[in-house]
Amino acid sequence: MDREQRIIETALFAAGGAVGLNRLSALIGTTDEDTSRIADDLIEEYSKRESGIEIVRLESEFGVGAEGESGSAPPQIRYLMRIKSEYAECVRSLAPKELPAPVLRTLSMIAYHQPVAQSDLVKARGNSAYSHVRALLDLRLITSVPKGHTRLLMTTPGFAEYFGMDADDPEAVRRVLSAKMASRIGVTPMYESLMGRCGIPYVVVNAYNPSANDLALFGDIRLLVISKGYTDKVKQHFSGEIIEIVSTTFDDLIGSLSAISRYGKKRDVSKVLSELEELKERYHERSRKLNTKLEVRAKPATEMAAHILNDLGFAISQTGILVAPDYLGIGDITFPTHKDAPDDVIARICARYDAILDSFDERTR
Repeated sequence: MDREQRIIETALFAAGGAVGLNRLSALIGTTDEDTSRIADDLIEEYSKRESGIEIVRLESEFGVGAEGESGSAPPQIRYLMRIKSEYAECVRSLAPKELPAPVLRTLSMIAYHQPVAQSDLVKARGNSAYSHVRALLDLRLITSVPKGHTRLLMTTPGFAEYFGMDADDPEAVRRVLSAKMASRIGVTPMYESLMGRCGIPYVVVNAYNPSANDLALFGDIRLLVISKGYTDKVKQHFSGEIIEIVSTTFDDLIGSLSAISRYGKKRDVSKVLSELEELKERYHERSRKLNTKLEVRAKPATEMAAHILNDLGFAISQTGILVAPDYLGIGDITFPTHKDAPDDVIARICARYDAILDSFDERTR
């Protein structure tokens, strides 16, 4: 190893982060072209050593201005000395502490939706997002540029370095973040379709009667999406954050979406909300017409049946037509539940409403 290589090696070790090619050139007193060749030779030498440390070359696809703001600067070439991924877990306890969970969630939202308006971020994360943004700016993990009365936020090359990524363009960040988030958000099979529709990365897990494999997954999951009423049971196995979803009616699901929307793609979540509003109005219009033709009186066999009938605006009467979920095996009118219902959670709601409205409609003929 010659003197120039030793200087570069020492600089990367001392920096504790990526160092720009121009900075290394100044240290060894050569042109960027020669420095790039020397640094690339050093990368090759480390590779041949088969050590637990590696040096990697990072190339940005967008420039960063002098104050850390996004700008029109040319792509940057930087070099980083880091622990190889296969050994990172062995020394995790010696590494600097991770970002606090609330700050990390804010950073994740910025990274996944970038560029994101700070005003939208605050609406989704609350006023604490202001302090999170300041902390992330101090760490140079994000940049902030003015736009109207707010600011646009996006990640910096430092974000890629912090998470050990080789690429730092926005699309690469989204891809890596999606993979990381998938192991952090668990969902029961019933809501798998909802997560997919909203563009939320997830892993499916049986949270109610977990197998050995499910219990192992809990170690990586930070957030679990389940049906309302099962939290106490799930807490016997899972200690992370839990979000309960209610999906008996369209309004139930619309309300539940607010709890998970921040983890999804804004455009996809908006599309799902529009679909639910349209379906709700369509079914309510059908029920209004039925009530005009026939003064519908229904007797719900369960709370679930009562909730649906009330949503449709039907009168409840002890002498009305008995409406029950199919698993009871009774009722003049039955609607499908888990056993015979579609896998898609929105299609399940439609199937319940169709079964009830179609049966009442037949009585008007």
